[in-house]
Amino acid sequence: METATGRTNMETSPESPRGRVPPELPYSLRNHKLSIAIAWTILTINSCILPLVLFYALWFGTSLSRNIVVGINTAVFGVIALVSYSVRMWHLLKTDPHHRPLGSGRGSLDFFQINFTIGFIIVTIELVLGTKPKPPLVRLSAMPPTSLIFLVGGQLALFAALSGLGFRTPFRISSLPRGVAMRPGIYTIIEDVIAVDTGTGRSYREALEARYQASPLFRQMLHQLNLFWSISALAVGAVVTAVVFIPSVPETVAYGVGGCNDSILGEVGTNEGR
Repeated sequence: METATGRTNMETSPESPRGRVPPELPYSLRNHKLSIAIAWTILTINSCILPLVLFYALWFGTSLSRNIVVGINTAVFGVIALVSYSVRMWHLLKTDPHHRPLGSGRGSLDFFQINFTIGFIIVTIELVLGTKPKPPLVRLSAMPPTSLIFLVGGQLALFAALSGLGFRTPFRISSLPRGVAMRPGIYTIIEDVIAVDTGTGRSYREALEARYQASPLFRQMLHQLNLFWSISALAVGAVVTAVVFIPSVPETVAYGVGGCNDSILGEVGTNEGR
């Protein structure tokens, strides 16, 4: 099997000695259960509970126009997302290469940040189109979390198909240079999120590469997780979209359904990964 640099790793060949312990990763989910629980609690409160509390409090408890209610909700939590985006961007663009993908130069972004940018653009378009008319298109304004789920789920499904069919990377994907064997998309998500957002940096990217090369069971697990996440994301996205746009569902209910599914899916997926 080729490494991310295109070299062959003899440890993963059929002739490799069995029973060898694969390289350890410098960040283990099992050793950070409390911090993960705290992070998901904060994420759920920030991305699900608070937006809905603010929306319903303003919608039913004030005389503000519907456009102002949706606009306030969008602005407050859009700022939070923008801060998160900016912090990640700053880490990747610093002179210190600690957070950047392996083999990349200054100014290079990881694949997660590129997707973050694409998602940010999609969400911005939806919110502008949803809040501009009078009255606002509340159902469309409820769609950003679901659109992000479709974005991630669609990419994971595409990566699963391409890696299963033996395709090679058409361009650099984080630490994977152009022309090497495709890997499941969940590999890149794990690499980028943990390397940048936990601060483990290039040491984690290197360790993940070594682990992937050395352990057939690890590769199998990632393929299974990739399949689980892609199917779950697309299924949840389809169901939520249908519910949001069913005319008989009140638009205030549709807003609540559309606003929380990303946090719930993320929590389920994290538990599956453990």
